[in-house]
Amino acid sequence: MDFYIGQIFEGVYPPEAAIWCNANNAYIDVIGEKRYEIKAVPPTPAPTKEDIKQMRKEYRHTHIDDQTLERNRKMANGTWTEEDETAYLALDAEVTAYIEENLPYPTDPIIEEGVEQNSVEE
Repeated sequence: MDFYIGQIFEGVYPPEAAIWCNANNAYIDVIGEKRYEIKAVPPTPAPTKEDIKQMRKEYRHTHIDDQTLERNRKMANGTWTEEDETAYLALDAEVTAYIEENLPYPTDPIIEEGVEQNSVEE
């Protein structure tokens, strides 16, 4: 049996329909008393600028904040060395490069709070 988005089943639906849905980004929705419809899974919305800002913050927090605190503590008590600074700056560069490559801010169109706006004012 062939299946398609929008197909409606009365009573029961065949198990093959569920298998087809899993393979075709679809699902079976209850639309009434013993009535079912195959529907497309809606696309995942692009992250907003605020979502990306939070992901970048969390990545930096996870990968460098502890070292920043250690740096501040050791600088305050005079035990921070040039070798420590070199290692810290290398880590900071690595974290920054990862963020810029993998968590870029959206460019055009700018998505903010679920509202699409043009990046150039008209």
